[in-house]
Amino acid sequence: MLEAGLAELKIVPTDIQRERLNAYIEELLVWNSKLNLVSASDREELIVRHILDCLSGLEIIRNMGGSSIADIGTGAGLPGMLLAIFLEKRTVSLVERSGRKAGFLRSTSALLGLVDRVEVLDVDLKQVDGVFDIVTLRAFRDLGDFISPLRKITAPGGRIAAYKGRMEVIEKDLKAACIKMSDAEIIGLKVPFLEEERNLLIIN
Repeated sequence: MLEAGLAELKIVPTDIQRERLNAYIEELLVWNSKLNLVSASDREELIVRHILDCLSGLEIIRNMGGSSIADIGTGAGLPGMLLAIFLEKRTVSLVERSGRKAGFLRSTSALLGLVDRVEVLDVDLKQVDGVFDIVTLRAFRDLGDFISPLRKITAPGGRIAAYKGRMEVIEKDLKAACIKMSDAEIIGLKVPFLEEERNLLIIN
């Protein structure tokens, strides 16, 4: 299923990318029952709802350019760890305030050989220091409550990229954040094997 999904997304991993991706999935499966990292009942659901879901936005984020990414509320490292695996010229900061999840992320980044490009920040969003070319977030509710600190850590000319579901939810989020529809870009995502509406909301 993973290979078929990658093919549908037109993602052709190098040998090291495939090795790291498989190792990451195995770590998630091992630690998920202990730390409740993601909502998934088995390997298949993990791959479709989390791995392929995140990778459906990979090429869009790749084409944004820049050299630094911050993934806010990354949890198990989604999408941040996957972006680090496939975007080999970018540095990625994984922001996760849960100490236990941050521990998993540090251990996994070391296992994957990514410590030179991945840093783990176990702090709240409002405590993040520095600015980033791209700020990503997924399964993030109430965008209006967080738009100010998100903009604060986004570099001039940078972008906020939020993985979202239905269009009506996006419209409510934009209204709560006082952002006009014309000031945002919404790109529909097709996640292999998932019959649910998915979009990538981009705020400049």
